[in-house]
Amino acid sequence: MDEILRKIVEGTPGAKGAILMGFDGIAVEQYVKPEFETDTDIESMAMEFSFRFLELRDAANSLEMGSISDITLKAEFGTVLVRVLSQEYFVTALLENAAHMGKGRWMLRSQAKALSADLYPG
Repeated sequence: MDEILRKIVEGTPGAKGAILMGFDGIAVEQYVKPEFETDTDIESMAMEFSFRFLELRDAANSLEMGSISDITLKAEFGTVLVRVLSQEYFVTALLENAAHMGKGRWMLRSQAKALSADLYPG
């Protein structure tokens, strides 16, 4: 899983790191670029957002919108890209800015199957 997360981060210009997490707020695996390790707490960020993502999922269901597959949060000091892998897990990439959101979303989408295969072998 570490190699897949590294591939997502290295393949997305401006990405600081990526994390695979359960909607219960427990991190499975993470990768943060070495130059951002001291000032990027991607685990705390994803844990805090995981509970909000559950609320969004519940809202989408109650509005009969179907399942959420992607979430993008663009803020003043960074962008959070989320790809939902299953009812239990999601992967998140943290970008310095929104300049390469499209590439980041593509990287998450293209690696989702490999991450799911690692989570649910066989």
